[in-house]
Amino acid sequence: MANRFEIVAETLKAEMAKPYVYGESDCFFLGCRMADALDTTLGLVKKYSGSYTTLAGAQRALRRRKCKSLVQLFARHLEPCAPAEARTGDLVILQVGPAEHVGICMATRFVTKTERGRADYDLSACKAAFRLG
Repeated sequence: MANRFEIVAETLKAEMAKPYVYGESDCFFLGCRMADALDTTLGLVKKYSGSYTTLAGAQRALRRRKCKSLVQLFARHLEPCAPAEARTGDLVILQVGPAEHVGICMATRFVTKTERGRADYDLSACKAAFRLG
């Protein structure tokens, strides 16, 4: 059986290898797949699959669920924790300019997926964190 570090590393590698596609393999689904990998009872990928295909569609999907931010959406499913207390594999919401991105805690850095590929941030970009497993 794989340990937490192996699950996180394998999931992150697989997600980063996929082309960036809104609603399939973007930062939101990176977070959903990581959450599902660490807690197989969540079913977040299945729950949100097919919800949107564009950035504007993603924003509409949030509003349809009565959420103003990704923080509110993930708070429905996961236990919040302080960003400084996030462990490897925990989800974070990063504030990057005007946009929120879902990221993964990787010890001292936070990784997200963008249209340009992988992007790494430090704790100062984290506006929320959620405990997994």
